[in-house]
Amino acid sequence: MIVEYKLHRNSDGNKCIPSFIEDGGYYASGNKLVGITINDGSYIPSTLVALDKAALVTRYTAMSPVNGATGDALTSAEIESEIDAFIAKDA
Repeated sequence: MIVEYKLHRNSDGNKCIPSFIEDGGYYASGNKLVGITINDGSYIPSTLVALDKAALVTRYTAMSPVNGATGDALTSAEIESEIDAFIAKDA
């Protein structure tokens, strides 16, 4: 499941990715990040916001992403392609 989450604090007071996120740190917006939850029966908070493709496209578009090679703004098709690739990681 693809979700929006916040970093947690460990016992040393440092921020870290929560244990219920297996792949995270994507599409930061303020103090919220996007990640993929674990799928092994572990506890996953019910307060997490699940994100669908439309929400991910909207979030990523708002970040004004650019092509790393050319520096040009990504087109809508390129943004959608990158989101599709990210969603495929959760399959």
